[in-house]
Amino acid sequence: MTVQIFMGDSDTFEQQQQSIRRSTTDCLDIKAQKTMQAERWLIVGAGGFGREVYSWTLGHLHSTAADFPVQFLDDNPECLDRFPELRSMWLERISTYSPRPGDRLLMAIADPGAKLTAGATLISRGATFASYIHPTAVLAHDFKIGIGCIICPLSVICCNVRIGDFVSMNVGALAGHDSVVHDGCTLSPHSNVAGQVDLERGVFLGCQTVILPKIRIGEFARIGAGSTVISHVRPHTTMMGVPAKRVSWSKNQDAADHKAA
Repeated sequence: MTVQIFMGDSDTFEQQQQSIRRSTTDCLDIKAQKTMQAERWLIVGAGGFGREVYSWTLGHLHSTAADFPVQFLDDNPECLDRFPELRSMWLERISTYSPRPGDRLLMAIADPGAKLTAGATLISRGATFASYIHPTAVLAHDFKIGIGCIICPLSVICCNVRIGDFVSMNVGALAGHDSVVHDGCTLSPHSNVAGQVDLERGVFLGCQTVILPKIRIGEFARIGAGSTVISHVRPHTTMMGVPAKRVSWSKNQDAADHKAA
């Protein structure tokens, strides 16, 4: 499997490229490029995050399709109607899209469950995802990253961080040393993950959340904006506040708690 990463033009590109090359694992051939060529570039999701990704990648995506070098996949055909300059860029529904050779996809859905479902569905049809790292991101020399990731402007990835597939780190998000960010996680703007944190699959961190060192956040948990997490969080729960307290949880977690008792 190849993880294709493109990073845009930057004075520090060569240094970042060396960092990416050092991040190669036995099973991943990571290729960093200033620009990436494809027959068609497709952004999966045309909501706010999808339009942000489009804006950040302007000038970086090169396509042989002269009329529409970049298009959107979204299950809502009216998703771009409020944006006249983008309206014609909607291609088709995610649910009906069939990949063709030369297509390259960027995952731009923020909701963890929705993006994991869409990613799995599209990969099962043969789609090829690239990962995008903005040129202003700060990268350690030894991090690892999966497919379908979006690393936004001013994000920071510290040493020995492991990032799974379909992870998004929005503007100014930080992943601290020795942390693991599993598949499908979303780190909203200026969220701060301290060292040795384990974010399990599908975790959502709201804006300006703080996760203290060595904390484990269970799968599909959601941390509200501005919260500070000081203890482990069970799966499928919603936490808010300083310090963060549980405000809701799923019926599945209720059943698990009852069984454990």
